[in-house]
Amino acid sequence: MSRVKIARNLLSERLGEVRPSAAIILGSGCGLELDRVHWSLTASNIPGFIAPSVAGHSGHVTSGVFANYEVLLMQGRVHYYEGVSTDRVTFQVRLIHELGIKNIILVSAAGGIRATLNSGEIMLVEGHICAQPLTATNKGRSVYDALWRERVIAACGGLPVSSGVYVWTIGPSYETPAEIVAFERRGGDAVGMSLVPEAMEASALDMHVLGATIITNGAAGLHEQELNHEDVLRAAKAARTNLADVLAKALIQAPQSYRT
Repeated sequence: MSRVKIARNLLSERLGEVRPSAAIILGSGCGLELDRVHWSLTASNIPGFIAPSVAGHSGHVTSGVFANYEVLLMQGRVHYYEGVSTDRVTFQVRLIHELGIKNIILVSAAGGIRATLNSGEIMLVEGHICAQPLTATNKGRSVYDALWRERVIAACGGLPVSSGVYVWTIGPSYETPAEIVAFERRGGDAVGMSLVPEAMEASALDMHVLGATIITNGAAGLHEQELNHEDVLRAAKAARTNLADVLAKALIQAPQSYRT
């Protein structure tokens, strides 16, 4: 039996009759306080799950209720630059799919390229650009659920939310100013090191995908200060209230959602 099926059996037993309306994968420094927690497991207790090694990723899987909806919350992820394969980077997505969850919300931190994006703003992903080759299945269609995204933006009146194109890089180094200029010319609005591999895997599995990235800073070369991971974590933490508001709207607008 594969690792993902063994992990599915474990989580299915834990979930029991609970049917999560969506799974949420959080990125660097991104946090979400659930209204009620049913149970929580560390990555080391789930077969095949790789514990994240980057600061700001706790590596917990939690079942609970948020905004009156049952959710499965994945707190943290692994990245290509940690030396793991595509199969391991996207393990969580396949596990979520095996559990029968059709809606997935992928949250990350990113640097803003577009001048109008401010720190703390949430950008919903309408498309992406891969700055480096990425081995993934692409069915020749949009990866991100446009109707879901549009409905969330319409419901977020007054919140600092927009949509845009996410540029994916392997990392772990930040981009050079020249690269940011090139990304901007290609239509990129924000840049980060995660989210896209998972989004492509979820789309290939015919899941509904909503990508949400917290703008934690201006991308390299757009400001004088030097970028570092600690500043990214602080900015992501400061934006948690905005993120929680947007995720609540996202669950309300999610396809085929189940209320508790």
